[in-house]
Amino acid sequence: MYDRILVPTDGSEQSPVATHALNVAELCDATVHALYVVDEKALDYQPSEAGREETRAARESEGEAALASIEAAAEDRGVEVVTAIEEGTPAETIVEYADEQDAEMVVMGTHGRSGVDRYVLGSVTEQVVRTSEVPVLTVNLARQRRAVRDDETAIERARQVLADEGHEVADVPEEPYRESNTWLVRAVTADGDTFNVHIDAASGESRVAQIRSE
Repeated sequence: MYDRILVPTDGSEQSPVATHALNVAELCDATVHALYVVDEKALDYQPSEAGREETRAARESEGEAALASIEAAAEDRGVEVVTAIEEGTPAETIVEYADEQDAEMVVMGTHGRSGVDRYVLGSVTEQVVRTSEVPVLTVNLARQRRAVRDDETAIERARQVLADEGHEVADVPEEPYRESNTWLVRAVTADGDTFNVHIDAASGESRVAQIRSE
């Protein structure tokens, strides 16, 4: 289905984006192209050529580190990976690179903004979605950061939820239980009350039910 998948990175924490791209690549036996773009605007802000070169070197170093992380993850999963650093306007460069490399999908992160804010902010992802000639798979980074993937995170989320309602958790007497996409955490508060906290594993959304003794 897909032979070449493009994953642009800006050096920020975007491991969920790379993970999604690698998942697709693994299923399709595709090659992942990881791209870092040195934003030319960051260079233009520098008043001297020395400043431009210093900024360019710093951004390229950041890019190399980001690409190395994706490359290592790809190699661990047996996925072929190609890395590149380009200079230019990020959205335009990403679209041009996808065209030059015959990429069949672009995978990018989004912070989940919608409506007016999204268009005012004009994110790179938004621009690529509008101008790319190939499908763009967007990964909601805000939701990924809220995801609950293990016992420890489930307990911490339950503590936060109960604290927001004015309860201090004194004990979690049982291991959190996960059924399908929902975590169940039973917690006992400092006042001796017992609550079940139901947590959506994907979104982190929670609801609380007090367990009343007979």
